[in-house]
Amino acid sequence: MKKYVVLLLLFISASCAYAIDLVPKVSLCLPGTFRSDYEVDIAANVGVEGRYAFSNHFSATFGVDWLINRNVSMGLKASRDPEFDKGNYNNTKFTMVPVYVGLMWFPFGNLGEYRPYLRLEGGYNVYCALSNGSGATPGYYVAGGFGFELYDRFIFELETSRQECEYDDDNITYKDIMFRFGYKFII
Repeated sequence: MKKYVVLLLLFISASCAYAIDLVPKVSLCLPGTFRSDYEVDIAANVGVEGRYAFSNHFSATFGVDWLINRNVSMGLKASRDPEFDKGNYNNTKFTMVPVYVGLMWFPFGNLGEYRPYLRLEGGYNVYCALSNGSGATPGYYVAGGFGFELYDRFIFELETSRQECEYDDDNITYKDIMFRFGYKFII
């Protein structure tokens, strides 16, 4: 617990020293795919992101998301295949926590009350857990999307991501599309 408090204090002090914007976010994830054979139900994320503006056109981002218990069910492709192992990951829950850095591009700069942008991010899942076992090894995380800032405070984004981890020598890939909503605190 002490290391998290120290990291939080370092994050706050760095944001005060370098004028970093803090953006807490809530995400609604559409049904995704798990290992391409299984479907993942609609779920939610929570996270926080820091943004540092290099210019009116580019910003660097760093953040963390918490993918709250995702429920895996058998997909249409798997249900039609008689050779498919129906009990392997069906009704499994999983959780991932990606930490990422990214780049945002504002093509129109700091123009008006509506600022559209494109974003790319990459990172690593620092935590990965499956409900049917504890042997999950975290893997990489990549994402991209677009969004906009409204009145320099409200954040709306559409993003797609790919996340990986390894479980019992089995490479697990999770892909999803999410809508993110946030509020930017200018420090």
